[in-house]
Amino acid sequence: MKVENDKRVAHLHLMQEGEERWGEQLEFRTRADGHLADQYAALKRRIAQKFNHDREKYTEAKTAFINKVLRQ
Repeated sequence: MKVENDKRVAHLHLMQEGEERWGEQLEFRTRADGHLADQYAALKRRIAQKFNHDREKYTEAKTAFINKVLRQ
């Protein structure tokens, strides 16, 4: 994670293959295609504008959508 002025400006996810989170990442990317991908992109644009100075809130705002896709 890169922090400037007490704000997270970059975040890199590193995980070992086979970890539960790795599987969730792959599953989300597999399921979020077509219409879901369009919805996710639109959501990210909206929340990027709303939380343009708060990376933590931006991440939190995506969580409900991601979890909904993973439960389908």
